[in-house]
Amino acid sequence: MTRASNWSGALATCLLCIRTASALPHIANPSILGWNMERPVVEDDSDDALVIILILISAIFGTILGIAAVFLVLYALVQVVQRVRRFVFRLDDDGMSERMRNQLLPDEDSRQSYELARAFERQYPYGSVDTQLTPEQQSLIREKGVDAWEFDVNLDVNAMQQSKTEVLFMGGDNCVQTNLPLPKSNSVYYFEVKLVEKPTDVSLWIGLATKPFPAWRMVGWNKFSAGYCTNSGSVHQNSPFRGSRIGERLLSGDILGIGYQPRSGVMWFTRNGRRYKEIVSGMLYDLFPTISADGPCSFSANFGQRGFVFIEANVKRWGLGPVEGTQQPPPVYGANQNTTLLETAESESTTPESDDDSSIQPAAEDTVILIDGQATNERQHQRRQRTRSGRRSASHRPPLYQKEDPIAAQLLEAGSTSLVPASYPSKLPESLEPTTSEPPPSS
Repeated sequence: MTRASNWSGALATCLLCIRTASALPHIANPSILGWNMERPVVEDDSDDALVIILILISAIFGTILGIAAVFLVLYALVQVVQRVRRFVFRLDDDGMSERMRNQLLPDEDSRQSYELARAFERQYPYGSVDTQLTPEQQSLIREKGVDAWEFDVNLDVNAMQQSKTEVLFMGGDNCVQTNLPLPKSNSVYYFEVKLVEKPTDVSLWIGLATKPFPAWRMVGWNKFSAGYCTNSGSVHQNSPFRGSRIGERLLSGDILGIGYQPRSGVMWFTRNGRRYKEIVSGMLYDLFPTISADGPCSFSANFGQRGFVFIEANVKRWGLGPVEGTQQPPPVYGANQNTTLLETAESESTTPESDDDSSIQPAAEDTVILIDGQATNERQHQRRQRTRSGRRSASHRPPLYQKEDPIAAQLLEAGSTSLVPASYPSKLPESLEPTTSEPPPSS
């Protein structure tokens, strides 16, 4: 290839000289140089140049193909060596033999958890569940903003959700994830997690993972996940055995931040507003903020609903969503500003006069306005007063009696007017009519 390039350079120089000589008519005689200008040298030179160009193009393509073939052969050799090594030493997907697993997993519970996690990965490989943002979820983010994100606490997790972004782990190995994944429209997304209460012997793992994720595993121990261990300051990615120490141990009150670049799949960490230099690459998945713990503790997450400790995230607005969405907040109850919010109860003009208690009106602070047309306490109080006054103002009729009652008959014969028959005739009998005693004639 070196010789061809030298010959091509020489030929190009000769052609340039020929064209220069033909373009300068003031040269006395081009034949002095030994060239015959009557011969059609232009056509021959163009053919030679075309041949040279084709040779150069073929040489370049041949070199590229040769390099690609070498890389393919090396990749195939590496794969074959890895397969042979796994077969000979009986290694699993993490590159661990059974003897090494037994050393790193000393008790039966940890080995059982590891085997169940591997079975979970085989049952739910990445892509088996569609976790991309749906149009409904995107509309929810536009309406609510950053408040659309919250943690899902399932029934099989021993934890209690204190608010949308605050979770209390009650004990044991547990893991929680958010309801929505990280978006991919911006270049960087960032969130922070504060360790509210964490005993020294409890490890909290904070990171990103795909969904579904085993509810009993620490984030970073399974495939398609990466997490920061607060007790050791190390980051695990896709394996519980291999981790790289990048930071310090975190205590109660510390804040760990996680930044994610969806276009490059790079993930980085901050501690109390200071960014670590180390990064985690290859996270080109639909990732969810994931937090795990192996004991009782509590945390509070900040997805952008308040200011970050990491100042750069505040300046560049790296939160998961806008602070305020398009959905308007509900009106303040009790405020009457040019609109009638609720129908208030009006005091009635007529009140019973037979009872003095009926004139007593309830105080303004005792009036409670209810929704959906329910009666107010004031209206109920007035109804009770009207019923009570009606009962008191009704005419007191004599008690009823039966005609065969001998005692009542004796009273009637004696001229008593305190008893009347049970039928209430329209006109009382003459014997029961009240008699007015005439004054005795004056003598």
